[in-house]
Amino acid sequence: MIKKLLLLTGLTLFAQAETVKIASVAGYKKPVMEVIKAFEKKGYQTESLFGNMQQIIHQAQNGAIEIIIGDKAFLEKSPLSIITYQSIGKGKVVLAYAKKTSLFGISDLKKEDISKIAMPQPKKAIYGTAGEEFLRNTNLYSEIENKLYIVSTVPQVVAYLTTGEVQAGIINLTAALANKDKLGGYILIDEKSYSPIEITAAKLSKCQSHACEDFLTFLSSQTAQELFTKYGL
Repeated sequence: MIKKLLLLTGLTLFAQAETVKIASVAGYKKPVMEVIKAFEKKGYQTESLFGNMQQIIHQAQNGAIEIIIGDKAFLEKSPLSIITYQSIGKGKVVLAYAKKTSLFGISDLKKEDISKIAMPQPKKAIYGTAGEEFLRNTNLYSEIENKLYIVSTVPQVVAYLTTGEVQAGIINLTAALANKDKLGGYILIDEKSYSPIEITAAKLSKCQSHACEDFLTFLSSQTAQELFTKYGL
């Protein structure tokens, strides 16, 4: 019995010594980092990467990633070899606005005093794609196209909003909640105006260690679920 316990303890310590390589789209950095920190408290080690999905896919193709957290639809179209998907939650689009700016509805984007609206790149970022769909499906795109300021990621949109360089920006609810004290506010966009965004954890073929499997299991724990719910997922 003692030998068996020592063997199990040794396997646990070995799993915890392994480093799990995790990537996530930048718009989910804050909740993912909180989940990672909670996981690391159990003795595990991790490496994390945040950026737009194109950057992450490129890194994954070079074999540097084991788990990707992001939009399932985008991942399914990628050339990556994904073993399984584990659902985390639903992504939601919001129209955020800077302090000293007030928006009471999406039509306010047409007002003259709203001169610059930031959004992520539609072809490279989940919320850029969803943002463009929302603008086109609500017949706003042609009326405000000359006001659009395209950047790479959601955090960049937030940065421009918090410095007041743009009056409005299209981001996700998670980013809006994470930065609510720095924003003037936000408007939740009707989910019918853009394609559903299912946020998942994709397990890549490189995920073969006990620690990697343990992280996927941890994502379903009450601790992780409460953190994701806290940030609108």
